[in-house]
Amino acid sequence: MTEDVNRSPEYLPVPGPPEGGPPPPSWLQSLLKHRFFLIVLIILIFFVALFVHGYFRKDKNLATSQLTPAPEVLQKAEKPGEPVHGLPAPVRRGEGPAGEVTGEAPAAEAPVRPPEAAPPAPGEHAPAPLQPPPPPAVPKAAVKGSAFTHALAGIIDDQVNNRLFGWRPNTIIFGKSGLTDNVNNLQLGVLEVARRTIVVLNENMTRFAITEAYNPRVNEAMNFLMVSPDKYWFPSASGKYREAIADLRQYSDDLASGRARFYSRVDNLIALLANYKDILGSSYHNLVKDVEADGSPVSYFRCDDYFYFSKGVAIGMTHMLEAVREDFDQELARKNTHKLLEDAIHALHEASQLSPWLVTNGAKDGILANHRANMSTYIGEAEHVVAIMQTVLATN
Repeated sequence: MTEDVNRSPEYLPVPGPPEGGPPPPSWLQSLLKHRFFLIVLIILIFFVALFVHGYFRKDKNLATSQLTPAPEVLQKAEKPGEPVHGLPAPVRRGEGPAGEVTGEAPAAEAPVRPPEAAPPAPGEHAPAPLQPPPPPAVPKAAVKGSAFTHALAGIIDDQVNNRLFGWRPNTIIFGKSGLTDNVNNLQLGVLEVARRTIVVLNENMTRFAITEAYNPRVNEAMNFLMVSPDKYWFPSASGKYREAIADLRQYSDDLASGRARFYSRVDNLIALLANYKDILGSSYHNLVKDVEADGSPVSYFRCDDYFYFSKGVAIGMTHMLEAVREDFDQELARKNTHKLLEDAIHALHEASQLSPWLVTNGAKDGILANHRANMSTYIGEAEHVVAIMQTVLATN
């Protein structure tokens, strides 16, 4: 074996690359390489799905409301043969489909006599005569205070028993850690309305004067609702709120049986509206302010808290004012304030329907939405109308 004389002695042999080139990257490596674009794509798909779901749900609700006739449309016309408003007029004999006279006089319809029953065969009993249908039952008059008490118990029951995961502010996972702070603040807003309402109910509406004793059921329910909302144990906030609901329903039963009283006077309604005006004023201030009390700007983490607390206030107050419209109907009619009450209910209902995907705090004239400012529009309108109602009711 001869040595290669042409190869330089200072270079050593270097192994060459394997044949076929490097192996192709795996799908997992490619996925990790483009993970940012994948996350953005998933987020976009999620928001598009939410938008499509909300759009079709809105169209379905709109179509249902358009196809379902209103209750007043289905009422009987005042005169026989008069077409009911909202339904097509019946075509009478002697008239065309559009109401045109065809020239033929309408024939007088002879009364139809029921067929005479055949005589019974020998050995058979005669059939019993047909009895006229019983008269329709006359609805009982609504008990004063029943609608108001049921509405108060209902807004608490919706948050404690009917809400998913129940009462959130006192739970360890959702309340203490703040995982669902939006729902927590909404429930706190409803609780604030319930507390102010039950104080007026206990102090004013269940007593004729300051010399009359408190109603034990309402007084106990008020004490139960004053338990701190974040108390988990000894006592549990949700447990005490359930006891308050039971006391309010027992008070409603006592009203129906005459063992309790409810005074729907104008001065009691003024006291209730004064408390509602204070709540709305506080919520409106939190919605429009740009800096906190210590001078620091309102952070993005506080904007949604103010937004959902005001939404909870709107939800609870809407139901209570609807109950006021029923139980204080005579007082409102005497002062001609039905229109003002309807305006307040409309503004609060619109505020309760605001449900953005993400609460943003953009500039007032910026391209990004400022949901606090949107909510403040309806809350401020409701506060203004409630203040006018309070003034009108206090005027002789």
